[in-house]
Amino acid sequence: MRKKADPVAGLIEVAVAGWLVVTLLSQHPNRAFDRLRALDPIGLLIPNWRFFAPFPARHDYHVLYRTLSVSGEQSEWKQASSITPRTWSHAAWFPKRREEKGIFDLCVSLDSAERLDEPEQSPAYCLLRDFVARRIREEDPVRDRLSGFQFLLVQYSGYDDSEPPEYIFASPFIDAKDASE
Repeated sequence: MRKKADPVAGLIEVAVAGWLVVTLLSQHPNRAFDRLRALDPIGLLIPNWRFFAPFPARHDYHVLYRTLSVSGEQSEWKQASSITPRTWSHAAWFPKRREEKGIFDLCVSLDSAERLDEPEQSPAYCLLRDFVARRIREEDPVRDRLSGFQFLLVQYSGYDDSEPPEYIFASPFIDAKDASE
């Protein structure tokens, strides 16, 4: 014996299928499909699952620093930031990535601000200066005998060794007293 079709169940199936099609189409990289989002004025029914940026980054940044002792000697360049090698556990828990992303964003911002007359007045410069000063206070064994420091932004291609690193910004020497807490 054949069951009679439930009209409500059919409507629900059609609505779910329509929602699924609209959701899938709205994930398309072509922004013309974003017009489908107009069907969802509150922005809750049609999710945005685009996981990748429209213009993904093709390089990383390192922040290096060197110190100037009270006797006038400059140290070798040392890393203030680095990219943590990825592990499988990072798929679930990776709080250090937030710091890396913040440094990346500041470097991009400072690279743009460098074209200004006074990049030292930009917020990105001040944040990077304070970041390096904190690293020196926390990790540098000669921190008590310093008169200043300088930081350098290096852009490199990450795992691709065929491109040489590019030095994009070098700060002037910063008085250690000005950068202390």
